[in-house]
Amino acid sequence: MTVKKTAQTATKKSKSDQANSAKKPEDMRNNRLRSVIRWSFWLIVKIAVIAIFVLFLYSIYLDGKVRDKFEGQRWQVPVQVYGAIESYQLGSELPLTHLKQSLIANRYKKVFDVRRPGEFALSKTRAIIYRRAFDFGVGMEVATKMTIDLANGHVQKLYLNDKKVSQLRLEPLLLDRILPESKEDRVLVSLQAVPTKLLDTLLLIEDRDFYFHHGVSPLGILRALYQNLKAGRTVQGGSTLTQQLVKNMFLTRDKTLWRKANEAIMALILEYRYSKDQLLEAYINEVYLGQHYANGIYGFGLAAEFYFGKSIQSLNLEQMAMIIGQVKGPSYYDPWRFPARTIKRRDLVLRLMYQQEIIAQYEFERAVESPLSIRKKRRVKQQKFPAYLQLVKAELARHLSQYEQQSGVRVFTGFAINQQLALQASIDQTLPSLEQESGAELQVAMVVSDFKTGAVRALVGGKEAGYAGFNRALHAKRPIGSLIKPAIYIAALERYQRFNLATLITDKAITLSTENGQAWRPKNYDGQYRGQVHLIDALVSSLNVPTVNLGMALGLDNVAQAIHLLGYQDDIVTRPSMLLGALNMSPMQINQLYIPVANHGVGETSHAIERIVSARGETLWQFQALEQAIISTQAAYLLNFALNKVTTSGTASSLTWRLKDKKIAGKTGTTNDLRDSWFVGYDNEILVTTWVGRDDNKPTKLTGSSGALVLFAEFMQKTGAVSRQSKVPASVELVRFDNKSGRAVSQTCENSQLLPAVTTGLIYEKQCEADPKNIKQKSWLEKLFGA
Repeated sequence: MTVKKTAQTATKKSKSDQANSAKKPEDMRNNRLRSVIRWSFWLIVKIAVIAIFVLFLYSIYLDGKVRDKFEGQRWQVPVQVYGAIESYQLGSELPLTHLKQSLIANRYKKVFDVRRPGEFALSKTRAIIYRRAFDFGVGMEVATKMTIDLANGHVQKLYLNDKKVSQLRLEPLLLDRILPESKEDRVLVSLQAVPTKLLDTLLLIEDRDFYFHHGVSPLGILRALYQNLKAGRTVQGGSTLTQQLVKNMFLTRDKTLWRKANEAIMALILEYRYSKDQLLEAYINEVYLGQHYANGIYGFGLAAEFYFGKSIQSLNLEQMAMIIGQVKGPSYYDPWRFPARTIKRRDLVLRLMYQQEIIAQYEFERAVESPLSIRKKRRVKQQKFPAYLQLVKAELARHLSQYEQQSGVRVFTGFAINQQLALQASIDQTLPSLEQESGAELQVAMVVSDFKTGAVRALVGGKEAGYAGFNRALHAKRPIGSLIKPAIYIAALERYQRFNLATLITDKAITLSTENGQAWRPKNYDGQYRGQVHLIDALVSSLNVPTVNLGMALGLDNVAQAIHLLGYQDDIVTRPSMLLGALNMSPMQINQLYIPVANHGVGETSHAIERIVSARGETLWQFQALEQAIISTQAAYLLNFALNKVTTSGTASSLTWRLKDKKIAGKTGTTNDLRDSWFVGYDNEILVTTWVGRDDNKPTKLTGSSGALVLFAEFMQKTGAVSRQSKVPASVELVRFDNKSGRAVSQTCENSQLLPAVTTGLIYEKQCEADPKNIKQKSWLEKLFGA
């Protein structure tokens, strides 16, 4: 029994050992599994922590990238160049034809009932203008209705939204956009300037939850997925408007998971950093909406001009719908190539606008029945005023660096559309007859400036309107002939103790030596010599020999100093021939030379740019007026008196019938062999420099009076000359001068004349010097008796 129990016990023990030995590997496996799970868990945790840390660092990197772009210079934006800001004051002259011309040039539409920005109506005594919203450099001004009442061509009353005011201003004409190197064209618009219906419709079509999500919309993705599965094709995108902005502004168009991940992260960053309105405004200006040959069309502002030739504020409902429809695919819905597709897409957008009560039923019905009102041709017309813009670009390069020019700056100039169009019309109408008279093909250059401010109002660099090549007004330096003479005479008149308008100057044949030792014998244009002439007659008749004698008496250095004082900046070689215009100048340089003369002795720098404003409204540069007295008011008055006589009885006397009853001053200029025809003329407001000649420098057969003057007169007729007015300086009075001696006399003589003169220190003779021709010969009886 004992043995049996022992055996049983041993058997049980053996089974227990076997069970334990079998359980140990299982426990080991379980322990090993738990260890693996524990290790895997912590590995995943570590990887997750590392991933989160890496994601955090990467997000910081993306955040920096977003901030650098969004808070810095977002785009290389074209320079927008504007003309002059036109303002209207009570009592000012305002021809309706000029107002209409300005409005049409600025793409205003004439209507009977003015209801929308960009429209105007005219009657004989009233103009109603719905001015567009515009930032004049001090913040955006909303669109507003202006009313101008006129009587006899003058402003009588002014109203702004039916409220009486003393002054109104119209937004300036956009001359051109100077594209950056990237060739991306863009018109930046503020959110306030975008029509409300356009914004509402854009959000309806592209992202109706825009103001509720945080950059990524899971609900939107699911909704888009459902719609796409239901339709069996892609009909709706899942990207939010913020994601679209990220894709357009920061990323490529590659369809990869990595790009989508970046898109989502950057969208979240944008939403965290910036307000919804900031993001919406950026999208409005960034979205790609078409292609103009090599240049992309970015932003709704440029798209409005590209498709319809109007500003974004002037779009009607169907035009808004069409542009919003372009967001889905500008190439697929190209209105010039696929008009049927475009209309179908536009009508879909209009239907959604109606269903969401953005527009009324009658608006929807009218809009869907309307045709596509796009421009006739895709190609945008080249800017019409390239010569003027060349001047703007040259000045802009002096004021801003190339980088600064790409930041969306706006440039305000002194450009006047009425005067520019009048210049071109004058050339088109007059030059053919001059070419017929010359028997050769001629070229022309003209510069118009406001001599009181120095602002260049209009400029042509050749006879072809819109020609963007060689600009003769800026770069063609030609001999100036008699245009130099006023500088010589002003130098003399400043020395009033020695010279006045009645001073006698020798007019006899002379011989002078050149710097090469050669003999130089100047002659008058008519080949005649008069012995002696009064200073005023020498200038009025543009006599060469008396002018040379006067210049030599003054000294060549003093004459050169006077030329520099008037505004000529290049070096001058002092030689006798300079006294007859042996200097080469461009029309622009001549225009500068005459500004102090026309402006009563006050000098101003000739310029096109008035002000440069940044995209944020900060003034980066502004023209500072000199208002510096270059020559004395006395000398300026006397010279202007003489130059007025040039146009009444001198070389420009044809202006007495070309511009009848208008008081004008000016000077003709003709160079050797009639190669160059010049005329500089001015009324009470503008200074006009005109050159006519040939590019091959051959004779034109035209003098200053038969060529350039004719163009000047035609231009002044079109713009309306304003008779010149001059205030007599305190020290200048009308003085009687003896014609024979050229001296002032205190009594009336038969052979005398009244001329203005500086009376300070002037010595008067008691009586005139007797003329031998008028002395009565004594009879033999008188001689005999000594009577």
